[in-house]
Amino acid sequence: MTDVTYQRQDYKDALYRWRLVRDVCKGSESIKSERTRYLPQPNAQDESDENKARYDAYLARAVFYNATGRTKGSLVGAVFRTWPVVTLPKLLEYVTKDVDGQGVSIYQQSQSVIGHLLETGRHGLLVDYPPVEPGTVSQADMASGAIRPTVSSYPAEAIINWKTRKVGGRHVLSLVVLRETVDEDTEDGFGVESKDQYRVLRLNEAGQYQQELWRQAGVGWMVEDPRVPLDGSGKPWAVIPFQFVGSENNDTSIDESPLYDMAEINIGHYHNSADYEEAAYLVGQPQPWMSGLDEQWRDHFEETGIYLGSRAPWLLPVNGACGVWQAQPNTVAKEAMDAKERQMVALGARLIEKGSAVKTATQSEAETAAEHSALSLIVSNVSEAYTQCLMWMAQFLNVSGEIEYTLNQDFTQANLDPQMLQQILQAVMAGKMPESDFWRYLRDFQLIDPEKDDDAIREELASSGTGLNLEYDNGDGGATD
Repeated sequence: MTDVTYQRQDYKDALYRWRLVRDVCKGSESIKSERTRYLPQPNAQDESDENKARYDAYLARAVFYNATGRTKGSLVGAVFRTWPVVTLPKLLEYVTKDVDGQGVSIYQQSQSVIGHLLETGRHGLLVDYPPVEPGTVSQADMASGAIRPTVSSYPAEAIINWKTRKVGGRHVLSLVVLRETVDEDTEDGFGVESKDQYRVLRLNEAGQYQQELWRQAGVGWMVEDPRVPLDGSGKPWAVIPFQFVGSENNDTSIDESPLYDMAEINIGHYHNSADYEEAAYLVGQPQPWMSGLDEQWRDHFEETGIYLGSRAPWLLPVNGACGVWQAQPNTVAKEAMDAKERQMVALGARLIEKGSAVKTATQSEAETAAEHSALSLIVSNVSEAYTQCLMWMAQFLNVSGEIEYTLNQDFTQANLDPQMLQQILQAVMAGKMPESDFWRYLRDFQLIDPEKDDDAIREELASSGTGLNLEYDNGDGGATD
């Protein structure tokens, strides 16, 4: 019996970790909506309405401090503090504005992918092309954007099944099953109903890439759109143009979630906060007390009432006493919270500190193999994945040319040094440094629009009559331009 919904065991084993980190990163509303999943109920065996009401109050007073979500946002921001390096053939330049056919640029999509990798350590990118007859698409169609390849982004939870096959001396991807959710209109045309469908990518018996779309039909599933995609030369693909992206490498295995340890501590901090706030509510208010009262004095106070404040002195009988009881601070819960906050800070810093795992040859080309951080490894994997996807897109379009997509791996906050800027400018004017490198330096500091390529800058300078003809001291008392 065909079961397109089959899920691999390692996929199912990872779902708990993925859900925990996802929920923590979403913040307080997401965590509290799960109730006892993340905050156990005191006296859970007591099923009375009174105990349930007490838990509701216990949950409402708890404070969730979302250190994990903020760390994720900061790490993604550190990567995109400097604009990515992009080199593309002319027909692929549209990806800087719309890479997925829905108006999302390659920059925005890669930001999202890095965020997903920090949460789950796993993601997927599918290069796809509209089904067209060979030879029916012109260069004009491609240039206008009427027909063009796209990159679709799939979170870890959507990749439910995969297999590899050994072809020659290497293992190639032979099956990927992707769960998708589509919205369909209700009968009245106003409502929307979400339904699952499955996109199956496989290498068939002939070794050709085949794509199938499975939709529910009664109690089972039926293939509705089987097709064999063709590349730009009209030939079937010998590989599946689907790229796994991981926090450690880009193979099919499930990598560790970089933020999982922090999320676990974040939940522990949430537990401590709930206990601390509960204690503050129960005994945090000053409690006045009296002693030495007989029944007559007791009745007197019950009749006249007791007022607190500097203008409401208490009159007491002989040998009577009074005071205000104040609970001592609950240092245990507070100290536990403080310790967990320090742990989360340390774990967040560790993600950008240099580690000891080995990068691939490509990743290590410009740096020492052993010196990198978890974040830099993620960034390297994303850069390689998008470069591969762009190559597949070029193959769909049957175009050639240099292709590169490289994300920033310098996560320190650099300052613009005027003296350094002047020295670089002098090197350019002396012919010792290309203008393109100088412009890249200015892009890093957002002094030039990051989306302007070198040709656009040259055209703008030429049209305004401005160039790099700035005077500077040439070192011998004279000046040159």
